[in-house]
Amino acid sequence: MTSVKIERLDDFGRGITYVDSKVCFVPFAIDSEEVTIEIEKETSKYDIGHILDINKKSDNRIETKCPYYDICGGCNIMHMRYSYQLDFKKKKVESILSRFASINNVIKEIIPTCEFGYRNKVSLKVKDGRIGYYKEKTNDLVAIDRCLICSDAINEVIGKLSKKDLVNVNKVLIRSNYKNEVLLVLYGKNIDKKLLNNIEIPNLVYIDNDKEIIIKGSNFLIDKIGELLFKVSYNSFFQVNRIGVDILYNKVLEYSKGNRAVDLYCGTGTIGLFLSKKFKEVYGVEIMENAVLDANYNKKLNDINNISFLCSDVALVKDKFKDVDLVVIDPPRSGLSSSALNNVLSISSNMIVYVSCDPVTLARDLKKLKMYYDIKEVTIVDMFPNSYHCESITVLERR
Repeated sequence: MTSVKIERLDDFGRGITYVDSKVCFVPFAIDSEEVTIEIEKETSKYDIGHILDINKKSDNRIETKCPYYDICGGCNIMHMRYSYQLDFKKKKVESILSRFASINNVIKEIIPTCEFGYRNKVSLKVKDGRIGYYKEKTNDLVAIDRCLICSDAINEVIGKLSKKDLVNVNKVLIRSNYKNEVLLVLYGKNIDKKLLNNIEIPNLVYIDNDKEIIIKGSNFLIDKIGELLFKVSYNSFFQVNRIGVDILYNKVLEYSKGNRAVDLYCGTGTIGLFLSKKFKEVYGVEIMENAVLDANYNKKLNDINNISFLCSDVALVKDKFKDVDLVVIDPPRSGLSSSALNNVLSISSNMIVYVSCDPVTLARDLKKLKMYYDIKEVTIVDMFPNSYHCESITVLERR
């Protein structure tokens, strides 16, 4: 046992201290706290400590409402007051942009969303017939009957499933929409038909060795962002924060200017369809064929005619777009590949709006983009309250 003072937080929200001049990371600690820890993991470069007692508590520490928080591993900063979570994320993005890209003083604001009940999708594990999350970095199941960050509609389904013996099920996916309708997907092999028939969910899909079997209802939901409707298939990407997505996309729309826009990594066309309100022509590029099919479905669903979708790798669209005023980029967490980034530069648009869910890969890409573009400002949207993740929108104008 060692008593230490927490000096600061790392990018994952863990406390940083020093034991015998060696860096020690302490999960669930807050800077300036004095804690007694036990070293639970040692490496040649750092240690990881476990809090045994808090000797001097931070004013920013709160009692968590979740009974699984300390063991679940899904959330990691729920012990922080929400205003402090926002401050942590703002400082984190500022620090990463400064350290990795020498970009400073560009953060405009961080916009809060909703602390609890915001998720419209959850993926849960099943072990020995019980449903829950795995403990962080283990295959040990934490059985749950409710998750505070999920919608009420999803929690109603979790509550029902927690009372059943889910034999031969290994994973569960649940989606909900703006009408509180739910879609339940069970993954497994040789699931008992009696179990399937006894689950009272209107939309139920069974995936047996990658084979899709619709048991009841449909394999998609219709969801809404602003005034637009979207088909959301069980396996398609759709922003998980039902409140934050409206804030995020309207902010992208607010920043965007011009007549012709390209939406790269467009998925099911969500951002592109938002842009169509403001632009004469919009093009969406997406490599996943099913997503492009859904994007065209969404185009018809909303009776929008000034947008078209191309099924292609973003890295292969060189010379396809000319005289474009705006490029919107919303890549996966890995950011832009070098060829994709070169293609973005070859389009030579007047403006780029870069939506990112990882500030490290964002900083890496901005370091190259700033050779040709001025970085005007960055807005952070707290799409993932109670976790260290956040979403940001960067506005770049061609120099």
